[in-house]
Amino acid sequence: MSEPIPATQASPRPGRLRDGVGFFRTFLRSPTSVGAVLPSSRYLARALVGRLSMTPGEVLVEYGPGTGPVTAIIEQSLPPGVRYLGIELEPRFHEVLTHRYPQLDFHLGSAADVKAILAARGLSAPKRIVSGLPFASLPPAVQDAVITGIVDSVRESKGEFRTFQYVHAYGMKAARRFRARMSERFDGFERIGPVVRNVPPAFVLRYWGAK
Repeated sequence: MSEPIPATQASPRPGRLRDGVGFFRTFLRSPTSVGAVLPSSRYLARALVGRLSMTPGEVLVEYGPGTGPVTAIIEQSLPPGVRYLGIELEPRFHEVLTHRYPQLDFHLGSAADVKAILAARGLSAPKRIVSGLPFASLPPAVQDAVITGIVDSVRESKGEFRTFQYVHAYGMKAARRFRARMSERFDGFERIGPVVRNVPPAFVLRYWGAK
């Protein structure tokens, strides 16, 4: 007779299902702030986080953690002494995150205010920013405000920024606008993927060398 599976291992699917249902409902209510119908898969999350070669005292910021699929990978990979801050605009997601990851720090607000948020917590400029924000769905003024915060932050720390864009949306005007603005502000660029084990498939975009 096989041993019974512990409860924590026996039912991961219902949790993911609840996240998916909640994510979809939030998308229907506010598609421009969420920009996706399902949370990122663990495959996309791993590609987005990459290798965290960071040292104690450095800061990692996550934009738009949602229900936390990327946060989970970050938590597993975060080197000792590295500070984490998640910035989430959606109140329901922020509540989920604070209960699911009580040992991590989350701010309810806009990523465009990253410098003020960091200053209020006494944190240094982030060495890495990882983003789940739907840039292809954001109005130009919001795109520009967030990009300015990214550039000012990682330029000071000589850090990098990572985000993703869905394959089907890669050619959209707003997506192309975002990449054009980023290419003006960064010397380095790498496109990773597509990550096909995600719904929908997505490219990971990596930027460094902020001007």
